[in-house]
Amino acid sequence: MTKPFVWDTVVRLTHWTVAVLFLSNYFVTEEGSDSHEWVGYVVLATIAIRLLWGLITKSPARLTAFKPSISNAIVHLMQILQTKSDNHQGHNPAGAIMIWTMWFCLIMTGLSGWSTQLDMFWGGEWVEELHEFFANFTMLAVTVHISAVIFMTHWTKRSYVKSMLFNKNH
Repeated sequence: MTKPFVWDTVVRLTHWTVAVLFLSNYFVTEEGSDSHEWVGYVVLATIAIRLLWGLITKSPARLTAFKPSISNAIVHLMQILQTKSDNHQGHNPAGAIMIWTMWFCLIMTGLSGWSTQLDMFWGGEWVEELHEFFANFTMLAVTVHISAVIFMTHWTKRSYVKSMLFNKNH
């Protein structure tokens, strides 16, 4: 029997760190507070670690292993609907689109949030609106991501969550 795929420790740590901190900033911390700012900085630093890891690792977490392609994602989704099977190690083509989208949105959220503190943008509502747009778009992407994980787990009978959990058996 083939052992189920499990992401490496760096991927799992950065994934859950970003997930918890983004959701905390979105729902819990006070907008503009010191804690909100520092949580945002830690999210950016965590993404930087993950991206650096993606440049040096030889695992499926390598950035070149899941280049985003809309045409590949469409073909993949059609195959999933027909076969009810997904045998990818790491991100499948649809997952690649999602992770790159979330990274981009999270980075733009963090950078626009940081920009609101710069003197050159002080009082510029457009920067705050940009920050809010990317935070909301990130939340939309997170919602689609979680929904896709639930759907794919049900549809393919493969537990995608287990590949992200910390388990002594892995």
